[in-house]
Amino acid sequence: MRDAAGYLTRLLGDDGTRVDNPTDERLAPDGSQIELRPDAEIVEMGSDPGPGVTVAAIDVGSACLVNGRSFWVIAYRAGTIWHRDRVTFNEDCDQLNFLALTQSDAKAVYADALRRNGVVRDRELQDLGGVVDVLRELAEWHRVTAALELAAPGDLVLVDGSLHPGAFLPPALVTPVHQLALEREVDLVGVTKASKLRWGRYAPLVLRVRRRAECEVGPDARWFLQVTGDPEAPDAADPPAEDIGGHGWRSEVYVARLARRGPYAFRVDAVRGRRSSEELFALLAGLSDDPAFLGYPYPLARVHQVVALPGHLLADLRRDLREACLRQGLSEDDVDLVMRDYHLTLNA
Repeated sequence: MRDAAGYLTRLLGDDGTRVDNPTDERLAPDGSQIELRPDAEIVEMGSDPGPGVTVAAIDVGSACLVNGRSFWVIAYRAGTIWHRDRVTFNEDCDQLNFLALTQSDAKAVYADALRRNGVVRDRELQDLGGVVDVLRELAEWHRVTAALELAAPGDLVLVDGSLHPGAFLPPALVTPVHQLALEREVDLVGVTKASKLRWGRYAPLVLRVRRRAECEVGPDARWFLQVTGDPEAPDAADPPAEDIGGHGWRSEVYVARLARRGPYAFRVDAVRGRRSSEELFALLAGLSDDPAFLGYPYPLARVHQVVALPGHLLADLRRDLREACLRQGLSEDDVDLVMRDYHLTLNA
């Protein structure tokens, strides 16, 4: 235990400047690393309640109902809420999507999902977990596009997670969405609750930046630090983005703490439509003062509640699935073999 604690202590004290670019939470095109300058500025910001600003927030909830190792039964749904002047005035949530996936048909499901969204796969995929991630992300990006088309200049669209493509999605899917935000002068922002970004020898980037901020601007400040800039900006110091169809990724990546007493800092991605960085983060801070979710934008917390699949709902869904299997003619023993996980028996 002492060895593990000592290792973690040394890890978090790493003074390296390189930020890794993991495939499952990318900062830049594959194979790149970001050099975070030691003098990268930590900027304090105020709080703007954003009177009259309309905010759309998008999230997806999903769960595995049955993990049969060679097959999964999954449920997922995407939703959008609209928020203005501290009031949520509209909620829209998909009906639950149910899908049974096997290892053998995962590849076809993946290819068909991308085809229906107008993009061509750039890698083969047969992993069930990866297919589920793709289906969730496609549902989310579809709603982001719809929200941008409905939003007016100066509005804000919030997304749960990064604004970069996931490990199994081609960049061609998201670059038009970034461009649409710029054309409509809408600020598009993604907030990642649990970032995998790493500093130096795998020290968590968000924690490392927060420790530095507490030393430089104090423990009770709101602040942000820019990790990467707009890849297509003329004065961008970072490596150019992958150019797909004439457009690269247009999002900037930050680490930010959005409330003075907020217990967390987050990775924040932004495609800025009209606002400066300072104006945008002041607006985000104004949305992050709800006592129940202090330091996290309230519209994202609300949409998470709308799409989440809590334990009691999953229990009901598994019960309904069991009864449907019995009606299809499966015996009680067969249903138990399909739906029970013996690990739960061992761990009881």
